[in-house]
Amino acid sequence: MAHPLALLREFSPRTRVVLSVNAVNSFGGGLVLPFLWIYLSDVRGLPAWVPAVTLAVQAATAVVGGLLWGSLLDRFPPRTTVPVVMAVAGIGTALYAQATGVYTALAAALVYGFGISGVGTVLRFLYAGAASARERGLAYSADYAVFNAMTGLGVLVGGLVASLDAGSRAIRFTLLYLADGATFLLAGAALFWLLPKVVQAGGKDDGSTADKRRVGYREVLTQRHIGVLLAALAVCSLVSYGQFRSGLPGYLTQGGALGPEGISGAFAVNILVAVGAQVLLADRIQRIRRSTVLAVSGAVWTVAWALVLAAGLRHGGGALGLAMAGVVLLSVGEALVFPVVTSLLNDLAAEHVRGRVNALLSVAVSTGSVAGPALAGALLPWADGLGLMAALLAGCLAVVAVAVRLRTVLGPEADLPKPEEEAGTEAGAEAGAGAGAEDPADVPVAAAVPAPPVPSAPEPGGTAGRTATEPAAAAV
Repeated sequence: MAHPLALLREFSPRTRVVLSVNAVNSFGGGLVLPFLWIYLSDVRGLPAWVPAVTLAVQAATAVVGGLLWGSLLDRFPPRTTVPVVMAVAGIGTALYAQATGVYTALAAALVYGFGISGVGTVLRFLYAGAASARERGLAYSADYAVFNAMTGLGVLVGGLVASLDAGSRAIRFTLLYLADGATFLLAGAALFWLLPKVVQAGGKDDGSTADKRRVGYREVLTQRHIGVLLAALAVCSLVSYGQFRSGLPGYLTQGGALGPEGISGAFAVNILVAVGAQVLLADRIQRIRRSTVLAVSGAVWTVAWALVLAAGLRHGGGALGLAMAGVVLLSVGEALVFPVVTSLLNDLAAEHVRGRVNALLSVAVSTGSVAGPALAGALLPWADGLGLMAALLAGCLAVVAVAVRLRTVLGPEADLPKPEEEAGTEAGAEAGAGAGAEDPADVPVAAAVPAPPVPSAPEPGGTAGRTATEPAAAAV
């Protein structure tokens, strides 16, 4: 296994720039990630329905906005689109600093939701311009680790600032939201000024023109395997991100298996394991078939939810041990599958629709994250949560089934690219990727984010759209 610093040196200057910028941006997101519900209800004194509606509006706007940003990325140079995305997201989160009433809160939700929907899309778009399939896969893995680590650090710093005695609570939270907005503006400025320089230093023409013919999302979904992979990614998001913040704490606390301290510990373990798994496994999984990684993730999640199911039937130390074992496996599955599927989708995508593919990727992860709490709310009351556990186990097995099928239909260059293979070459497309993509050297700043993280599911105290991976997304 290669040393993490050695892997970092393998990245092109452009990839290192995007990773560095996203580290700053993820830290800013962590500053406010847990606080929106508390800020609007407790600090600003707004009725309880306001944060709920604000998060819903933000999530809905993010879906619509993400599709628009994907179209713009396919029509205009990234150097034009990326700063605009960052500026809109930065203005939106800064508007929360002035959200003293219902209308100002909803206005902030509209602007921020529209902006944040494009952040993960443009970052994934930029990463997909890596010089080789190996670098592209490693970049998505590194981005997932950076997002989770820096978001976690931001959460810690934000919590310390929020708990200070200096100034009023309103002033402290205002400063946090303004700081988050500043990181977006800094990210947009850095990408605007640095990306052309590192591209030209590498001998690539940032002003070259890709295929900009008019296409729609229907063409994207009919490309070979892309629709199936997006659906599988939505299911992956539902059984991991979407349930980790809703179904898991709901199931384990409703019967008294765990208390708030245990749930808090589970969240900490999730971040640590997700980052550690990426650091330790990022290089190794580049040598494994992508369909195998997807199948293993589904199997790992199946075991994880079985352990959570058993934990919910116990109390005390036994419940805590089983739950933590389940959380570890859930985190490993997340760390494996999301970067790998993101890389596969970008290998399959034709260059002229790459922006739309990454927009749909964000929508798929967000859909799973939003559907997770809805599913948990519907099934947790049934049979003491056993209905929810059964549904999650079925979803995990469905992921395994899709992976097994993909192994038989994906070409070898798509399922296991050679380390030296240039990302997006015609040879790769003819071998089964179905992409027909141009060489990234001929594309302005081609390609591709939180999850991580992935956009995260809207939830009390959270900020919808920050991905963890979006996922973390994710994280989000």
